[in-house]
Amino acid sequence: MINNMKNFILLIVAAVLFLTCALPRAAVAQTTTKKTLAVLPFIYGNAAEKKLAERMRFAVSAKISRDGTLDRMDNIQVDQMLSALQIPWSTEMPADDDVTKVITNVGADQTITGTVHGRTLTLHLFQGDKQVKTAAVDIPGDVESPKLAVEHVITELLAIKFQHIREVECDHSNPEIEKLWKQQPNLAPDPGFELAASAAQHAAMEWSAVLGADEYHPPLITAAAAANLPKDKVAIVPKSFATGHADQGHCLLMRMSKDVAENNGLACICSWIPVEDSKMYRFTCQYLSKGPSLHLFLNGYAYKADQFGNKNDPEAVRRQAYRYQVVPRSATKEWTLIEADFTPSAQTNKLKPEDTLKVQWVRLNLYVYLGAGDVFFDDITLKKIAP
Repeated sequence: MINNMKNFILLIVAAVLFLTCALPRAAVAQTTTKKTLAVLPFIYGNAAEKKLAERMRFAVSAKISRDGTLDRMDNIQVDQMLSALQIPWSTEMPADDDVTKVITNVGADQTITGTVHGRTLTLHLFQGDKQVKTAAVDIPGDVESPKLAVEHVITELLAIKFQHIREVECDHSNPEIEKLWKQQPNLAPDPGFELAASAAQHAAMEWSAVLGADEYHPPLITAAAAANLPKDKVAIVPKSFATGHADQGHCLLMRMSKDVAENNGLACICSWIPVEDSKMYRFTCQYLSKGPSLHLFLNGYAYKADQFGNKNDPEAVRRQAYRYQVVPRSATKEWTLIEADFTPSAQTNKLKPEDTLKVQWVRLNLYVYLGAGDVFFDDITLKKIAP
């Protein structure tokens, strides 16, 4: 009995040794571990620089995370480690020994420190506790997006390359496409913001204004009410209010404060528009901005229900699978045309191509950011321009 038990134990030990020696080699051969990276708080000199330093740290962190090449440590976790060390880290860079102590305790493969002086952002890259590279860039003023500046300095520092949006977004050279553009119906809901006048709710029911958790259909108001509309609100107003001329009809007004402009931004999103996957569409609109910058997004959605969501709720079963960003626009003195050709389609699932999602809906996201003030939209158009 004892011999049988010993033999059984020896058999188990042999099996465990085989698994621990053989299997990990195969696993290691197939798995590549990303290097970790931490972004420490950026040093600043005064209150104005503090706000910019916080924004730039967030922007740099977000860009690195979206690229996915490196495994970025959560900034809150980094801040907690820094706080535990009780080393001052705000208005001036600590002594070299303290910097080394912080970087060693954070324990990332790579660490970025940064300083903001005026509108100049300077980043330092550490490999372990050794500084290996420095890059600097001037951040554009509030009327421009700092996106390209941040991408430039990250590329210089980490050799990460970013895909940029097209500068020429609409091709008018194909006669067949131009013919379809004229013939096809407009798929955009309530494109001229005129339905609010006849709606029982006296609001644009096909559009939703969004600011954080606050979401509502833009109400129809008079020109007098528009003059007194609170900041960070969206409404349907007479078009004459936008220009001061005797224009007919209505348009969308988005009024944004400086605080929201420099933080969340303000959005107005249309209802679900059925589309065909991998077919080309053209989006156009007219806008007039008296301050805010425009960052418009054309978002595509696919059907992907799970066992927990309400299958009758579109928000629960439709997943974003595509996003196109229109080239950002800044303030204007008159109504200006925006147009962009895009093809909504999801990325192929390389492991299981049969599970690749199909884009079935698009939502237009009129998102404004940075500069404070009023921005107006009108004549929204979305047409299929592929056979």
